[in-house]
Amino acid sequence: MSTYNNKDIDAFRGVWVFCEQRGGALMPTDFELISEGRKLADELDTELCGVLLGDAVEGIAKELGGYGADKVYVCEDPLLKDYTTDAYTTIICQLVQEYRPEALLIGATNIGRDLGPRLAASIPVSARTAPT
Repeated sequence: MSTYNNKDIDAFRGVWVFCEQRGGALMPTDFELISEGRKLADELDTELCGVLLGDAVEGIAKELGGYGADKVYVCEDPLLKDYTTDAYTTIICQLVQEYRPEALLIGATNIGRDLGPRLAASIPVSARTAPT
């Protein structure tokens, strides 16, 4: 993992979409967000990446490419089969600090409404703040 410098705004590239799965199936909101993320990524001239956590989800990750994702980060572990706030927050924060996306889209599902604020509170502030 490279050194995380949250003040180097130019190091942040890419649009990410948190792709929610339940029982090994992608949720409809994933495809909606990938579609909107594609538009944003094209506007910013950057890549669109999905983020998928779960157990044995590698196979369903391929579906996201058909909807416009350039890349999908897959984190598989039996402990990730079902959503838990702490585990998902920890993993996504680590990914953000390593790969530095400039935007992370999260659906307004029950899980998204739990995960989004936790991520916002856990990622260093200057990493989320654009220069003025």
